[in-house]
Amino acid sequence: MKDALSFWLQAGVDGFQVRDVENLTDASLLLAEWQNITKSFSEDRLLIAGTESSDLQQILSLLGSTKDLLLTSSYLSDSISTGKHIEFLVTQYLNATDSRWCSWSLSQAGLLTSFVPAHLLRLYHLLLFTLPGTPVFSYGDEIGLEAAALPGQPVKAPIMPWDESSFPNTSEPGSNNMTVKGQNEDPGSLLSLFRRLSDQRGKERSLLHGDFHVLSSGPDLFAYVRQWDQNERFLVVLNFGDVGQPARLPATASLPTKVNLLLSTHLGREEGASLELGHLNVEPHEGLLLRFPYVA
Repeated sequence: MKDALSFWLQAGVDGFQVRDVENLTDASLLLAEWQNITKSFSEDRLLIAGTESSDLQQILSLLGSTKDLLLTSSYLSDSISTGKHIEFLVTQYLNATDSRWCSWSLSQAGLLTSFVPAHLLRLYHLLLFTLPGTPVFSYGDEIGLEAAALPGQPVKAPIMPWDESSFPNTSEPGSNNMTVKGQNEDPGSLLSLFRRLSDQRGKERSLLHGDFHVLSSGPDLFAYVRQWDQNERFLVVLNFGDVGQPARLPATASLPTKVNLLLSTHLGREEGASLELGHLNVEPHEGLLLRFPYVA
């Protein structure tokens, strides 16, 4: 295995994904060794380990003492998708990993659409991009690609539908919003949301490596603040419920009375609008990314 890693690194690959690592004997030791080989070659090279396990203790044992190893798992793919349960899973994981750099996914390699219902897909994109650590997506997640969406293709390896020509084996052309071209031309598409979230996370220090603070909120909501030093703060409010509800955020010194709306997972809200936190209502399955300045 070490020879294989060295060979492909010399050949110029960007990294490796090793799946089902829970089946390895002495997995944490092997992963540490493979991580060392990869990073010793170049800090730009990447090793991603994957497990189908959702058990926190097993995940922690796989991580071992390896620094900054990206480990994808099924930890967040719980069938209970309520705001309070997702909040519990996230805070439990962060507390257990302490100061370790985390990675977030819903499986070791599968498409998001295989684990998340369509009405929560945008919500999970916002969640993964704004949690502390690294979000890990599969090829096709950016457009909501489905494993069985394309006739004639293997269920686990669908092709990327770049445009309508990607549907050659069916008399019914694919819907335009299923293609990269169609979503690229639509500012309200999932692809557009994915790009905006990726851009914000890449350039905003608070989202990239800021502190994470959970806020008390209404039923089915998960709300938290990301902040770093004197940089702009970000408030995330996610409604996993089937009904709209008031955010009911706490009145604390760390929160202003008004915030600006950066984006919503729903169309129709006025971006840049000033919103009063005391009267903030969140629509069913809606996620809000709000911003406010640092005040000394």
